[in-house]
Amino acid sequence: MSLEEEAEVAFRPLKISSRQVLLLNALDQYRNMRRAALAMHTTQPTASLLLQQLEARLNVKLFDRLPRGMEPTIYGEVLIRYARGVSHDFEHAEAEITELSRGAKGLVRIGSVIGTVPSLLTSRLIAFKANHPRVRVSIDVGTSDTLLPHLVNGDLDVVIGRLPDQLEHLDLAIDQLKEPEQMSVIARPGHQLARKKKIPLADLFALTWILHPVGSPMRLRVEAALRQAKMASPLDVVETTSLIAVTALIEASEMISVVPRDVALHYAKYGMLAVLDVDLPMSMVNLGVITKRTKIFSPAVMEFLSCLNNP
Repeated sequence: MSLEEEAEVAFRPLKISSRQVLLLNALDQYRNMRRAALAMHTTQPTASLLLQQLEARLNVKLFDRLPRGMEPTIYGEVLIRYARGVSHDFEHAEAEITELSRGAKGLVRIGSVIGTVPSLLTSRLIAFKANHPRVRVSIDVGTSDTLLPHLVNGDLDVVIGRLPDQLEHLDLAIDQLKEPEQMSVIARPGHQLARKKKIPLADLFALTWILHPVGSPMRLRVEAALRQAKMASPLDVVETTSLIAVTALIEASEMISVVPRDVALHYAKYGMLAVLDVDLPMSMVNLGVITKRTKIFSPAVMEFLSCLNNP
């Protein structure tokens, strides 16, 4: 075979039928050809033939046939991952088509860290909806480390957040926002420290802190700030990412918490909490608008991204 012929074979597009995609997903779930065939409403010989044809096309074994089932090979794992993604994308396509058939003009699924909600997200979304009233928008508020997997899996179109270190290798596009996120220490309005000026960080050590779970980006940076202030001993901590839990606990106790500055100012404006005058030497990773490089955006998502980047 000539070099030209080898190159043609190497770059020949993979032709895989929808039934083979279904089979891969079923085998991934059941690891048994008979049960996979039943799930597809077909016969076992037909399902086996579909797999054989795919293996012949790729010239690799996709599954090892074991006495009690089937296990994917390294090649099978790759194809299953892509088959899973195809099925997932078609589920979202079906949902979007349903929305369009009901009169909507598109669907935008947003994930956001809480710090951008009172300011950036609210202002940009109001502007977007003013020009696109029939586009359905869903918002999922959480931490970056929980939102980004949903973006990678295709459940979100865009995330406004920060990029955790462990996900830097993924195929994500980031448009950095100009202003770094500032953090504040908060307490109830009648807290013993609420009216005190220039509170030493050491004065907070004996209090109960409400923080994000261990390993989250914000928790890591709070702990780093406390170590920098020579507060290395374990804190009394309640862990939650729920803002309603934070505000309820603070309102009824002497607990304190760390939240984004814009969130703190938003609730302080309505007298729901106090921002303590304490210097927390804490640098958060700059926020960004995060999307998947390989995703093809709908017109509605393109319009929202334009609104985010060009207010």
